[in-house]
Formats: sequence, C-alpha cells, structure tokens
Amino acid sequence: MSTYKNPNNSVQERLDDLLSQMTLAEKIAQLGAQWLILDPEGDHQDRELEMTSSEARKPIKERLQHGLGQITRPLGTHTITAEEGVKALNLLQKYLVEETRLGIPAMSHEECLVGLMAKGATLFPSSLNYGHTWNPELIEEMGKIIGEEVRQVGAHHGLAPVLDVSRDVRWGRTEETLGEDPYHVGVLATSYVKGLQTEKRDLLATLKHYVGHSFSEGARNHAPVHLGFKELNDTFMLPFEMAVKLGNAGSVMPAYHDIDNEPCHSSEYLLTTVLRDEWGFDGLIVADYGGVDLLASHHGIAADSTEAAALSFNAGLDIELPDDACASHIQEAIERGLISLDKIDEIVSRVLKTKFELGLFENPYCKEDNIQLQTDEAKKVAYQVASQSVVLMENNGTLPVRTAQKIAVIGPTADDQLALLGGYSFPIHLILSSMDDDSKVSKTILEAVKDQFADVSYLKGCEILTERHANAPVFPGDVDMAMGQQLESPVSKDTSQIAAAAGLVADADIALVCVGDLAGLFQTGTIGEGSDTDSLDLPGVQQELIDAAIATGKPVIILVTGGRPYNLNGAEEKAAGVLFGWAPGQEGADAIIDIVTGKASPSGRLTLSIPKNAGAVPYYYNHKLKSGGTPIAYHFGSKYNFGYGLTYTNFDYKKMVIEAHSVDINGEINVSVEIENSGAVDGCEVVQLYIKDKLCSLVRPIRELKGFVRANIKAGETAIVNFSLPVDMLNFTDNKHRRVVEPGDVEIMIGRSATDIVFNETVTVTGELNVLPKYWKMLCATEVNAKRTFAAINDEKVLQHTE
Repeated sequence: MSTYKNPNNSVQERLDDLLSQMTLAEKIAQLGAQWLILDPEGDHQDRELEMTSSEARKPIKERLQHGLGQITRPLGTHTITAEEGVKALNLLQKYLVEETRLGIPAMSHEECLVGLMAKGATLFPSSLNYGHTWNPELIEEMGKIIGEEVRQVGAHHGLAPVLDVSRDVRWGRTEETLGEDPYHVGVLATSYVKGLQTEKRDLLATLKHYVGHSFSEGARNHAPVHLGFKELNDTFMLPFEMAVKLGNAGSVMPAYHDIDNEPCHSSEYLLTTVLRDEWGFDGLIVADYGGVDLLASHHGIAADSTEAAALSFNAGLDIELPDDACASHIQEAIERGLISLDKIDEIVSRVLKTKFELGLFENPYCKEDNIQLQTDEAKKVAYQVASQSVVLMENNGTLPVRTAQKIAVIGPTADDQLALLGGYSFPIHLILSSMDDDSKVSKTILEAVKDQFADVSYLKGCEILTERHANAPVFPGDVDMAMGQQLESPVSKDTSQIAAAAGLVADADIALVCVGDLAGLFQTGTIGEGSDTDSLDLPGVQQELIDAAIATGKPVIILVTGGRPYNLNGAEEKAAGVLFGWAPGQEGADAIIDIVTGKASPSGRLTLSIPKNAGAVPYYYNHKLKSGGTPIAYHFGSKYNFGYGLTYTNFDYKKMVIEAHSVDINGEINVSVEIENSGAVDGCEVVQLYIKDKLCSLVRPIRELKGFVRANIKAGETAIVNFSLPVDMLNFTDNKHRRVVEPGDVEIMIGRSATDIVFNETVTVTGELNVLPKYWKMLCATEVNAKRTFAAINDEKVLQHTE
C-alpha cells in the first residue's frame, strides 16, 4: 500500500508521498471544479455556465482523467431526489477513485445558507431572520441540523454563512445578511459556523463574501466598494476575523467587487497577508462562481484567462469554482512565467491536506439509503427561528387577535408559498434555472389563517410580478446589454383587483394584509442576488392595496414578508398592527399566525434600521456624527432603528450598576441591570449594551453594540442581566492598520434599542495605549439570573470572559 493510502501514517507523511508522485497535470486538476448534471446511471452531462468563459470545453471524461478538486452542487443544480443524487455522486466519485492513476477523491460542495439547497431538504428562514432572533445558541443548533442534512448527501463543503454587514438596504443581497452591526454579525455567524462544522470540522463552512461586498456603489451587485482599510477592518472584516479565530472556519470565499481599484479575487494583502499570516486561517480559499474569470472579462486587470488564474492563485486562492475555466490554463501560466511550480505545490498541498483531514481517502462514498431530510427536529428548529425573528413594529392593542372574528386576508403574498422563502432556497433557485417544480414545500399564510380562524375570506388584490422567468435582462456586469436593453420591468402596475379586495375588508371584522417582495436571483424576483432596487416603497401597487384596506375603517394588520425593510408611507400609524416576518421558511406561516393569535409572543428585534426613504440611504445606526450632513436633511434617519421591536408585555428597566468606573486597559467592564416584566404575560426582552468612545484619535461611530442577550422573564418577575465586557472590545484600527485600545472615557449604555437608551454612565479606561495581540478578547460574556435582586448577588463574582 502506498504511503498516502495508509491512514495509519500522519497527514504530512501521506501528503509528502502523494505530492511526490503527482504530475503537473494531476496537480492542476486539484485546483478546479466541474459543474455537471450528474446522472444516477452515469450519463453525466455538462451544465450551461452563465458567468464563465465561453470557450469550447473538452469531453467530461477527458476533463476528469487527471482527477478533480471539487464537484459543484451535485444535488443543488437540478430536481433530483436525495437518493438519486447521492447515487449519481458516488458514480462520479467511483470513476475518480478507481479509474484515475492516483485515485484522488473529489470534495463536493453545496449551498446551505438557508438549509441544504436540494429537493426535499428543510427550508429554513432567511439569514436575515437568523439575525433578528438575536439568539446565537439557536442559530448554532440550526447550523448543526443543516450540517447533518449536508453530510447525508455526501457534501464536504458548505457555501455559507454570509458575513456581509448590511449598509444599504437597496442591495438585493440584503436578505442574505444578518444585519448592520459587525459584532452582532460576528457572533451569529460564528455560531452558525460552529454548528455546521462541529468540533470535528468534517464539513467546511465557507465565510462569504470577503470582504465589504455589502457596501457597493449605489447598492448595486458587483459594484465597486469605496473604503479605506481602517473602516473596512473595523466594520466589515471584524465578523470574518471572529469566525476564523473563534469558529475555526474551514473556508473563505472572496467577493466579486474591487476595493479602491483592487479586486478581492486578486488581493494578496487580503487573502494571504491578513487572512493567513495575521489571523492564522488554515483552511481553503475558494473562488466565488466565475470570480477568477471576471478579473479579465469585467475588471480588465488580466489580459486573458491565463493571467486571471495566475493573479488569483498567486494572491492566495486554492480552488476555482464552479469549474476550471481559468485553472485549466495554469500550465500556460507557468510556461509564461506568471506563476511558479513552488506556488502550485503550496496550493495543492493545502487542498490535499484538507482531503486527508476530512477522511475522503478512507470514505469517498456516501450512503445511498436511509437519507432523512426534514426530520421533526429540523422542522421544530425551523419554526423556532421563524417565530423568534418576527418583529412586531406597531400595535394599537388589536394584537393578539381573537380567532372568533371574521377575518379578511388579502395581498399578493398571502397564498404564495414562495413568498416565504429566501433566494438561496432550492425552489427559488429553480426559477433561475428555468426548471419547473410545483411541489408543495410550505404552508401559505392563508392556509395557516384557515387553520386557526373559522370565518376567513380571501382575495389577492394585486400582483407583485406579471411573470417570473429566467434569463433576466441584465446579468451581472453586462453593462453594454444594460445600456441597450428595451425590456420592461415585470413589476405589476395593475390596480383592477384592489376595489374588490377592499370590499372584502369592509365586510369583515378585521383584515390581514399580506405584502412584501418575492425572492429571485438576477431580477427573477424583487429581492435577491442581482435584484437590487431604487426605492424603499413596496414593489408595484401594494401600497395602494394597503391604503384601500385602511380606508374601510376596519382594523388592519399589515404583514410584511421578504428580504429587505420597506416604508409603508404613513400606514404604520394608521394600521392596527404591523409585523415584519422577513422570509420565514417552510414553518414560517404557522410561526407568524401563532404570534397573530397570541399562541406565541413576538420577540424579534430589528437588525436593520429602516430608513425613512431611499433618499436617506445608506443609513445605519452606527454611523458617524456627520453622516447626516450639515444641516441634517429632513429625510435623513430612521423611525425604526436597530434593536427595535415590541412585545405583548412591558419591561421596566429598574437599575444599572457598574462594578468599577475606572478599569485597567487590560481589564473588563462589569455591568448589571435589573429588569422587571411588569405586564400580564410572559415575554422576552433583548437587552443591549452599547458604547461610545468619548474622545479618540480617529473618528468613531456615535454608538456601537458590544453586548446583547435574550432574557426570558415571566409576568411579574424580575431578572438581573450581567455583562462582562473586555476592554479589548473597545478597539479600533489605527493608522498603522493595528487594532488598538486607547485610554480615556467611554460611555456605557444599556437600552431596548440603539435609540432607546435607558441608562448611561461613563467609565474611564486607564493605562497606556494597548496594541492588541493576535488573539484578543472578542466576546462580551452575558448571564441572566431570573427572580433575583442585586442584594442576592452582591457577593458573587460576575461571570468571567473565557475565550
């Protein structure tokens, strides 16, 4: 037995042996992928590729003869059962293991942002929903379940989570973000990574999109990002750093855009200097689909695919996805002196090391039977995430609603199961692929209402889109096509159904108006990748439908679902209640209606500020003082800010105690707050800790979240919430690109939201300037003690931070 095939040898011994036997062609084969329509009988076919080079491809067997780095989305590409998909994957793997010279197995990857993206898998809520739970423990539990489903279909690599910090909600990929605060994003994303990978890291999570993708020019997909390194590091790189250092993330994916004229896919500074050398990342860097080719075809910094490949792989890339359009030109790049053989060996070593560590050589195949997707536990957790992410925006006392009332349900999202799903769910991806599948995947809002109300009437009232199909008018970067296109927007302007819907409301006791957007990639919807917008008004004539319903004088509950916040143009004040449910997934309808009827209590809090209108964007709570300009325009700002959300009870903040008002620069700030549920029902309060650096050598935001915790408090009871904030977390990036903490005064704030601050006191940090080490303290520890008073914990030590 060859040394590399013997599992009793060390990974390094196996790696050295295998690498010594490989030809250059076999090494190059490990740097790319193949995106095929796999067949359970072995008749594999090529898939049409939208975003990569159009040059002729060699026959499949010829492309596989030297091995393969990765197999792209074997189940997530077409409609196939899990069992058939795994059988097809095993056949391809069998060819690689038994019919290539060295028998090196391939890794396979699948999308898994909102659950495994394959037919029959659990359809979890959107990433935006994850953020609105403020519940890292729940997100870790969900990540674990998603990981179990991904492993069952033979994948070793999941393309999630998204760590882009929201900045401009016009951006179509807002639905993929966790919110607008870097610390909050870092905590939730790290929890997802830990759940998906588990301690074994036998499935790699992929951090994307590295980095700054969400602050693109005009919130347009792929557009340039205009940021200096200090703000880039403090806001956009922080979540990635947390997920690498705290979550041991196994993979990172660069973003499509350029920052200050340098594309992320060719940035040696970002991919190697920062990620590997400074942070200690030891996993694989994989290209976003077509991202290498775009260096030549869109960015114009490479003359051809050969140069594009050399630029990316020299910068730090390990594997090109979704195919080998540019990696297949590596030999030519070597011959032209653009990349060295030593660099190729370095990259291939990382790829093979990962395959050895994953146990691929011993277990290249996946079990083809007893695949269990959508278990009861998976559905339960999907429901919990949906329920905890619903944000109650307004309530005049009408909510919760008595089910004995006659209810009219109207709106274009009321009876559309796809309206509850995020863009990276399998049914939504099928639209882009021009594949039809009318499978029942989710209960609709209307069906959930009918389950609980006896007297229900329904009319749609209006459409959002006149048609949904693939081949959108503008694929990312096709500027010439955009300038010449004559196509009309498919957003509906038809108001003919509104009067009848309003009549239905007038004849009912109460109305539920269901509005929002429809996820769909590249303009097959109104939200999603490549589906950016120029307005924060609801798409089409939905606002007119709302206004007509309110004009009847009947109590109107507005339910907004989708992937970005919208303005309701004054209807917020006129409605009996407003709920934002985001894209709550397959269990979302029940979760939302349980809140409407009071079976569950709303506990979600905004992780996105809702700008007053499109003229106020970009707007986010943690802006700088002068962000509003001088004088501040009337349209600037947000009525509903980060952290906001109502409940069915009242929480009284009674007292805050800071253990010491002077702390050493290497110490921690201990804060306790007493909170009473003074209402009649049990509830959950999301307690938030913010800071403000009162005097700093560089301009800092007006407020920064540094700690949060969900506190479940029963009616009439009191809880003590403790925060232990390491002074390390007061850092910022200085002119030498270092994370530093300066001595001085810091305002400590406790509140219900970023703009509803109840307590604030000043703490003085003493000592000399602290340049933080590689592994600095990144987490604020929290503890909730129910039914206790300050007197009861006076002599107890506050929970200490542990890395």
